[in-house]
Amino acid sequence: MDKLKAKLEQIIDFDLRDVNTIWNDEEINKIEEKYNIKFPNDYKYYLKNYGNDYIKEDYRLSPPVEIEQIQNISQFEIDSLYGLNNDENNLENKIFSYKEILPDNFIPIADLPGGDLICMGEEYKIYIWFHDIEGENIFLVSNSFKEFIFNINRIKNEESNINNVKLNLGNKLNAFLNKASNKK
Repeated sequence: MDKLKAKLEQIIDFDLRDVNTIWNDEEINKIEEKYNIKFPNDYKYYLKNYGNDYIKEDYRLSPPVEIEQIQNISQFEIDSLYGLNNDENNLENKIFSYKEILPDNFIPIADLPGGDLICMGEEYKIYIWFHDIEGENIFLVSNSFKEFIFNINRIKNEESNINNVKLNLGNKLNAFLNKASNKK
């Protein structure tokens, strides 16, 4: 866990951290029992020692090539990782909020700006869920929580050029906006 700890210390923005609570196994077990889930040890380590954290602005998740081909994005900004503290990034509240929307056996563990989610699925694999894609909207990101964390890396300044921003809208929203712009 030393390597995981070092990586978490590198990517978490501790300046935005409100509370520094160390949780025990009992708190995690309550959530596991309530929602009939089992967390892997690397994720339990994160929940016990961190949680409710924001990722530094200059760090991005580099997903597999297949997501890049679908979304035309090579890196994703991770806004926050959920935890056990009782705030807007509370894991239990997020599980409850999204249980009717996400497929069975998927729980939200983090979010991206704009409403997309990072989820833990079957066999503890990590997925990205796009709320605005019709049809298949969940894509594998990493084979474990630890691998997910290690795929969050610092970007170079020249890579974060806002002139290259692309918006991917759902078909209905895109049609609505096109129709609205033609009414002028």
